[in-house]
Amino acid sequence: MAVKLILSLDGGGSHLLIQLSVLACLEQETGISTYQQFDLIAGSSSGGLIACLILAYQNSAHDVIQKIVQEQLMEQLMVERRLNRLLNKLQLMPKYCGASKRMALQQQLGQLKLSSLKKQLFVPCFNLDRDQLEVFTNHMEDDFYLSEIADACTAAPSFFPPVQMQDGNWRIDGGVGMNNPGLSAYFHATNQWQGAEVKMLSIGSGWRSFNFSGVSACKYGGLQWSAKGIASIILREKMMANVKTTETVLGERVLYINHFLKDYEMPDHMDSAKNKLLQRKALDIGSMWYVHHRKQIQNWLQHH
Repeated sequence: MAVKLILSLDGGGSHLLIQLSVLACLEQETGISTYQQFDLIAGSSSGGLIACLILAYQNSAHDVIQKIVQEQLMEQLMVERRLNRLLNKLQLMPKYCGASKRMALQQQLGQLKLSSLKKQLFVPCFNLDRDQLEVFTNHMEDDFYLSEIADACTAAPSFFPPVQMQDGNWRIDGGVGMNNPGLSAYFHATNQWQGAEVKMLSIGSGWRSFNFSGVSACKYGGLQWSAKGIASIILREKMMANVKTTETVLGERVLYINHFLKDYEMPDHMDSAKNKLLQRKALDIGSMWYVHHRKQIQNWLQHH
């Protein structure tokens, strides 16, 4: 029976280097690039960006790390608006400039379209015009540019503005509804490769932690709960529930890797993505995750 391998990458914004570091360690040990190893790459938010960058030019995780660290890709994507510090604090406008991100992604991905891919892509976005979550795959009717898919899937609300794509519809980060795309990607793959054994390696970008005082929370209204990050709590709990469901349904066919960021004294704010010291720390954390799960990864791969 043929075996097909899926790589699923959670959204995480500032910690995509953790995921890439895990993959780079796997590449170093096996001598096989991430592009060669997997038949389908699924990714939400920053995970979708990684998927596009790897599949577009058949890159390795090491190649993408070089783009981020040496070519300063995150600094190109995350350009703050001029005279916007006060507006950012008041959350009156998106923090980062959408035009700068669009230009940087066009430079990275050129004129490549979905039809140019030799392997499978699975990237969720939320369509504002249709008021629904949708997934970009190789089998869509419209042949979208990879640069606009990467742009749309990373349009995190409040950080980046929505992205209008070639079909005229506006989209935002699909992580609002599917920040862990693993289970949906698995069912998509089994439909595409009927009769094959499908296995999945799923990598998170670090769980966030929240500290609350029950006494203080008794006085919270909508503004205070929003300031404390209630939306992020809801997103994390939905993801954790989805991960448990995925592991229950798929059993040994899936290996999920993720840990709490507080265990590594790693901040979870978006700006850490372009901080050189924190980039280095993210790479170190990814290496530690790989060492911690090395035996599990070897067992998961042994029948492929």
